[in-house]
Amino acid sequence: MRVLLYTKTDCGLCDAFHFELIDLQSELGFTYEKHHLAEGDALFAEFGEHFPVVDIEAVGSDEPIRLTFPTSQRQLRAQIKQAASLSAQMR
Repeated sequence: MRVLLYTKTDCGLCDAFHFELIDLQSELGFTYEKHHLAEGDALFAEFGEHFPVVDIEAVGSDEPIRLTFPTSQRQLRAQIKQAASLSAQMR
């Protein structure tokens, strides 16, 4: 399973999600990538004001699960645990 976090400058919730994902990564053992987007990036324009954005790519799933603001850290944790469980079943 792979989890991608998309952040922007001066985003306190992005920082909170980063630390939450670091904790979850050590607990669940998934691959984690953090991508900081600048205003000129195409994804920055696509996401608009919906930062942070998290993509969860579970094993056996064709499409990532995308979480955008106003997702809470509690919802993030639940979605990642569910995806990790499904990924483990697919192995």
